Amino acid sequence: MVPRRGRGWLWAGRVTFGVILAGLVAYLVAVGVDKADKLASAISVVVALVALVAPYLLPAAGSGGASMVEPDRVEDTGAARATGGGQANTGADVVGPDRPAQVARSGEATADGPGSVANTGVQRRPRP
Repeated sequence: MVPRRGRGWLWAGRVTFGVILAGLVAYLVAVGVDKADKLASAISVVVALVALVAPYLLPAAGSGGASMVEPDRVEDTGAARATGGGQANTGADVVGPDRPAQVARSGEATADGPGSVANTGVQRRPRP
């Protein structure tokens, strides 16, 4: 499970980075310029390789990968009928494009008359 990247995780990462950076600078000053140069070159290669590989190992923000939000689920619904411009919905009616939704074994929805709408799957509406 990937930890949520909230405010606390960001600060923990910043503090960890600061401690590592301060320790590296202290070590490089202590060992001298020549050895520090060689070590810095080696560290640069490792960091460059990690930067090249990271996009393939970490999920992209907002990707279709594992979602941290539980989907809205609709299962085993009954029948619905719309007449006279009404709406019949045996599926999921979701506000916004970013919330996941699942529909399984939805009932039969029928619409009769002008302006009537029937939905048995996922219906997405814009946010107000």
